[in-house]
Amino acid sequence: MVLTANSCQLASFFIGVAEICFLSGPIGRCDYCCLRDDAVDIQYKLYTRANPTEFQVIQREDEAGFRNTNFDPSNPTVIYLMGFSESASGVSTVTLRDAYLQNGDYNFISVDWSRLIAFPWYTAAVRNTRYMAMRLATFVEFLESAAGVAPSSLHIIGFSLGAEAAGFTGKELRRKGKTVGRITGLDPAYPGYSLRDSEGHLTKGDALFVDVIHTNPGIFGFPLPIGDVDFYPNAGAWIQPGCWVDELIKNREFRFVYGCSHIRAWRLYAESVTNPTGFPATLCRDWKSATSRCQFQTHGYMGIAARRPMAGKLYLETNARPPFAKNGP
Repeated sequence: MVLTANSCQLASFFIGVAEICFLSGPIGRCDYCCLRDDAVDIQYKLYTRANPTEFQVIQREDEAGFRNTNFDPSNPTVIYLMGFSESASGVSTVTLRDAYLQNGDYNFISVDWSRLIAFPWYTAAVRNTRYMAMRLATFVEFLESAAGVAPSSLHIIGFSLGAEAAGFTGKELRRKGKTVGRITGLDPAYPGYSLRDSEGHLTKGDALFVDVIHTNPGIFGFPLPIGDVDFYPNAGAWIQPGCWVDELIKNREFRFVYGCSHIRAWRLYAESVTNPTGFPATLCRDWKSATSRCQFQTHGYMGIAARRPMAGKLYLETNARPPFAKNGP
């Protein structure tokens, strides 16, 4: 039996106050999957300072409609890909969007691919990261042809599965002779991805500059350094400060119980947008060893201020609750 995309109905429920997108069946290529339909499954939602909370949909290949949006090619463009089971109106998208638009003139494009990464179909979602990448690469080419936006000027940010899709987008464009300017991986997803095959996950070379924040390595997040620069808050502990159950209760962080350490990556990054020098990091072989402690020197900043030629593994400490930065704004 062939199922259309509309046969799979999207709904949402809440864990605490975290919204989880649920789909009645997986989308992709399998005997029991609903067929993919880009018109239903993928939307590119534009936010600018002129429309900070009400999105405008950019229709790929509709140049006339695109010209009627608030997209300004003279402003930097940020493309955000959310993670598994998230809603496009969920807390990570809204937090990053608001941080950017409160601090500058940006074209902030949220990729709504919630149907392709809906709960509980994780295996299908992993497969769909490559499909999303092909579609996003085409969208990037549309921005170039319709508005003169060079791929090398774009900053693609992805959380979890979104980080892997961002990496595959960079690979897809690279095969076409184009290069994304920057990809930021916020705790890139680990389950379902190979440790050895660099073509099978986000890695340096997928953009001119790839920076990665690891907050749940080896559990939900990728355990190995894979970027030009890899940041390890709190020595890359798999449970971040403030994420133990008693700490969550004490700090009234009930909203972030679901995957607390994993989602800490986008929370740290969003804070860096408003406080770019809040997260100084040091380049060390190991943050702590049996015989010595790293002598901290500021070799760069985690988050929005990360820049070339930064490279290697950088370590830092954060607070257990917001504001996470030990350096105030």
